[in-house]
Amino acid sequence: MRGSPRSLTVASAWMNAVLDRMEQEGLDRAALTADIRGLEGGRVPGAARMEVALSRLIWRRAQQMTTDPLLGLKVGSQLPAQAGHVMAIIRAHSASFGAFLRAMIRYQTLLSETGRLHMRPAGRGVRLTYRPAAAVIAMEPIQIDSGVASLVAYGPRPLAIRLVGRRGQDPAAFTRRLGCPVQFGAAQAVVDYGHAALAQQTPGADPALLNLNMAFAESLLATHRTMDSLCGSVRAAVGRLGPRQATITTVAHDIGCSPRTLQRRLASAGSSFKAIFDRHRMEEAHILLSRSRASVAEIGARLGYSEASAFSRAVSEWWGVSPRQLRRAQQDGQK
Repeated sequence: MRGSPRSLTVASAWMNAVLDRMEQEGLDRAALTADIRGLEGGRVPGAARMEVALSRLIWRRAQQMTTDPLLGLKVGSQLPAQAGHVMAIIRAHSASFGAFLRAMIRYQTLLSETGRLHMRPAGRGVRLTYRPAAAVIAMEPIQIDSGVASLVAYGPRPLAIRLVGRRGQDPAAFTRRLGCPVQFGAAQAVVDYGHAALAQQTPGADPALLNLNMAFAESLLATHRTMDSLCGSVRAAVGRLGPRQATITTVAHDIGCSPRTLQRRLASAGSSFKAIFDRHRMEEAHILLSRSRASVAEIGARLGYSEASAFSRAVSEWWGVSPRQLRRAQQDGQK
């Protein structure tokens, strides 16, 4: 099994707000973020984006650190407006809640690619279904709870909600917190809204400000897609060639440009060949350690490492644990 064709990411403003809320709920920020690549002082710096796999690793640690079943709801429902970046302004100036939902579905990747909302007509209104993106680390139920709660916090009361996992448990506390009937045990999280909720007008909405920010969101989305397309092409070429054969020269030839042109285009997209190559190897390492019985040395050799010790160091620096610890954690999580 291969990793995702490109790197999925989460916006820094969103992830930092999540970490702030976790800390306010009593979780140890240092423990949550220990050895997570790219963080500075427990925060995602500047306008950088965090990889989905690493954001899910933080949520997995949160799941292990808490005894509060409502943690995800508490985090998601209390995120500040700035966590939503341009979407917060679009929400404030959309003519109706239904118009905001349509914009949210279009621009949601600007905030997070850890999953996608899909909307379709259903019964007395619409049904929103949340589908987690495929990644090397599975999404924890409390992270899905957080996403649902952040959506509910933006608008009117839903008709009903279904959440994943916890089949057979009492959802009464969730029903009280979310203000509508909640069921557990769903394969995918679902939120139902009625026609009256969709038609609810937004007080003080300014069409001019909405148009300005929609244009800004479109420009961000276009840039995001361009970056995705190039990085995805490079990632796919690395996958086809394999770690032993993939170099900046062979990959450039594979996608039809010179190595210098590829380096320049990747730099403009905020990435590099090394970053994509390293990410590919480490996601493959996670998959092989989790799902194969090959030894650590065999996996390292397969991924192009001349020494098992070099492979172990790379895994520890990337995932924050040794290959054997990573394998054991995945096996424990599947029991």
